[in-house]
This record gives sequence, C-alpha cells and structure tokens, in this order.
Amino acid sequence: MNSVSSKLNDLSPNDLAAENERLRQALLVAQSERESLETLINIVTEHSTVLENSLNQQKREMASYIQQVKIVTSAAAAVQCDAFTPEHLETVIGRTDELGTLAQVFTETVLAVKAHEQTLIKNNQHLEQLLQAYSRFVPQEFLHFLQKESVIDLHLGDHVSKEMAILFSDIRDFTTLAETMTPQENFNFINSYLGYISPEIANHNGLIMKYMGDGIMAVFPDGVDDALQASIVQAQRLRDYNQQRESKGHMPLNVGTGIHVGQMMVGIVGENHRMQLDAMADNVNLTARLEGLTKYYGVQLLISEDVLQKLTDVARYSVRLIDRVIVKGRHTPITIYEVLDAEEETVRTNKLKTLPEYLQALDFYQQGQLLKAQACFHKVLQANPTDKAVQLYLERLQLLQQQDLPDNWQGIWEFKQK
Repeated sequence: MNSVSSKLNDLSPNDLAAENERLRQALLVAQSERESLETLINIVTEHSTVLENSLNQQKREMASYIQQVKIVTSAAAAVQCDAFTPEHLETVIGRTDELGTLAQVFTETVLAVKAHEQTLIKNNQHLEQLLQAYSRFVPQEFLHFLQKESVIDLHLGDHVSKEMAILFSDIRDFTTLAETMTPQENFNFINSYLGYISPEIANHNGLIMKYMGDGIMAVFPDGVDDALQASIVQAQRLRDYNQQRESKGHMPLNVGTGIHVGQMMVGIVGENHRMQLDAMADNVNLTARLEGLTKYYGVQLLISEDVLQKLTDVARYSVRLIDRVIVKGRHTPITIYEVLDAEEETVRTNKLKTLPEYLQALDFYQQGQLLKAQACFHKVLQANPTDKAVQLYLERLQLLQQQDLPDNWQGIWEFKQK
C-alpha cells in the first residue's frame, strides 16, 4: 500500500487525473460486465427452471404413458383369458395420441372378434342340431356301414353289396285296429309301439331300413345270429308291452316276423331331390313273403332254411319245421321253420311236448301218406288245440284227399296269394 501511495505522490496532477479517469472507466467496464453477468445468470436461471419444469412434466407424462401402456398390455392378457370388456381401456381411449388410437382400434377389434365368435358358436350349435336331426333319418351306424364320414357325403347310388340277414315284422290285423282310432291316436300308437321294440335292432347290430306304417324292415350286416337274437328279444319286449296295454283295457298285439339271409344291395335310392335308404334284392321280397306267412300258420317268427344253416349254434334255439312252400312270385321251393323261442312260454312248452308226433305227421305228409299224417295231426291237436299250423294241415289234408296226389308229390305247397 505504501508503495502505491509513494507512486501516486510522484505523479503530476494531470497524471493523477488521467489515472483517475482510467480507473473510472475500468470501474464502468467492470460494472457493465457485472450487469451482463447478472443478466446471463438470470437468463440461465430462468431457462434452467423452465427446462426443469419441462423435464418434470415429461417425466410425469412418461410415467402416465407407461402406466397406460401397462393397461393396454393387461387388456391383451384379459383377451387371452376371455375376460376382456370395453371398461378395460376406458382411461386410455380418451388419449389423442397413437396410444389412444391403438386402444380404440384394439377395443373395436376385440368386440368385433367376440361378436363373430358368438355368431360362429350359434352357427355351430345350429349345425350340430341339424346333424342330430339328420341322424334320425340316416343313423350314424348306416354312415359307418357305407364308409361315409357325414350325411353330406352321401350320394345317390352309394351302396354296399354283401350277404346279409334281413328282417320284416308287422302287426297282425292292424287295419282293423286302426279303424277304432283317430288319425292322431294312430300316430301315437305306432310311435309308442315302434319306440318300445325298435331299439333292439340297433342293440343287435342291425340297421332299420324303413318303417312301413306298423311294419319294420331291417338288415343285419354281421349275419343271422344278430337278426334272430333281435327278433327273440323283440318278442319278449312285445309281451311286456302287451301287459301294459291290457292293464289299460286295450287288446294285446300280435306281431309276425320273417327272417331270411342272402346277397343283397343296401344303399341310397331315389332322385337328387328326394333320397332314402333301401335294400334291394329278390331276397328282400322273399323275406316279406315269410313275414306274411306267419299269419297263415299262426306263428310269431318264421325263418328260412338258409338262416337255420348259417346259425352259429343251432342247438341254442328251439326250432320246429313248418313247411316246404313256393311263395307267390317265385318258382323255387323253400323250407321254413318256426323259432319257438319267440313264443310265449305256455305256447312254446305245448309245441315242444307234441314235437315228436308233429314231426312224424309232417314226415307222413311229405311222403304222401295222407291218412297216417291225418291221424298223427289229430293226436297233436288233441294235446294242443291252439296249434294253428296243425289245424291248417288237417284242412289241407281234407282238400288233398278229394283229389289225386301228383306222381311227383314232395309235400310242397304253392301259394297263389301273398
């Protein structure tokens, strides 16, 4: 300080004035620079605050954005769980940015897909109902038999040709019975009867080809054992059904059944706008004739000799020879048998008791020894007065005794009517 003072003392007044002016100017510059610095500091401080506020706002918006992105992600997970509702994205759809647009499109898409899904479900349900309805007309077993996946795969002419057993059954005197009922009562009666006995056909691997009013035509692709067992069980079911009818004051039903076996064709017949299942062969017509003969002979179940020969175990059944006949429309005789297992127990027992005498009478008849046959049949009828087949033979013997037997007599009876 002393050195500065000594220097100042050495200066002239003019030098002092100049030095003073220089210092004053330096002070002004310093003050100006200070003001500029303060201005800069204020500017920097102001911009820093704005930047900080902007960054904080962006952080808040980013946090909100991330949160709403999570909401969208959660909505996507809800879709996978089939738990999505429009309320999931209510808070996001209000946004005006791309995320809001995404939420809007996502919601609309999911709702459209769910609506389409409901339509498909209804259509599938309707289709399932249609298939179930079609299966009542074309059973699944028949599709399998024709090697078809669905009813829509069936075409006119589709068929299978093979040896099969065929069954015809019919209610005796149904026309007379129907005359006592109204049309509605007729329908109710038929449906009740068929619903009671028809399931046994399917239970024994059979296929119902058609219902013919009170009648049934069915085929058994696996052979005669199924057909015969089905018929015997049906006869048992019929007895149960008759007990119900009699308890209500109705007359019992009598049903005749015929069974034959042979080569036949089973398939789709008709025309493009109306098709149905059917079995075609001469063997079909022959079976229908057998069923018709049950009424003539007063028996419940008739089978052809072909059926008898193809049974796995003939000894399992009680069988009675009935006749050798030529049915209307054919020229070749067939031998027919009654299956006693289908008869009511008392009827079966009485026929079995008289079976030896009955077979002896038949043997005499076929040999042309009419008087001996007549005597034997009388014995059988005395023991079993309700045996209609024996009554028939006695009537036939009286007729034959009035004329000369042909030289080639073989005991074959030819029917001129169905």
